[in-house]
Amino acid sequence: MVIGVDQSYTRTGISIAVDGKLRKVSSIDFRGARVKPVKRKMLGDMLSYIIKKNQHKATEALIICERIRTFSAGKDAKKKSFISMDYIKGTGALISVIVDTAYEFGISVYSVDTRSWKAQVLGSSKSKKEDKKLESIKFVKKLGFDLEYKSPRGLQKFDDDAADSACMALYGFIPKEKQKLKLEE
Repeated sequence: MVIGVDQSYTRTGISIAVDGKLRKVSSIDFRGARVKPVKRKMLGDMLSYIIKKNQHKATEALIICERIRTFSAGKDAKKKSFISMDYIKGTGALISVIVDTAYEFGISVYSVDTRSWKAQVLGSSKSKKEDKKLESIKFVKKLGFDLEYKSPRGLQKFDDDAADSACMALYGFIPKEKQKLKLEE
């Protein structure tokens, strides 16, 4: 069993794949929580719940989350800009919650670079002209999962965080020699 986590303080995607097939694609919307400690607590509680509920379904389990980026290619791919220290610290704190929660259950946590899971699961890490988020959404929808939700303003939206976490969960089942995972401790 692989639990994929696309962590963010806005919405965190959490998906489960067992034996190479997606079983659950979801996310936690942190809209109601105002401070980061509450959001981290919510994430830890949700991961504990998911692990307790599903741990008996697999002889092996691991979690894959998104690796912290230290730079980003902006609009011009040749120009890289550094990510803010606040982003790095905040994301590091989210990863710590994931690692600490998994540790309680004897589960290892690995991180994966966005480009790696996109290349291996979606076929390319380069986004097309269309919105970058649509690629994982389209892929997961083809697998039969509904990713639509209504925004606070009543607009129809798609949960790209859930879609990305689903792709990360599936990444755990690609051949080991193609994986670029880093153990998080």
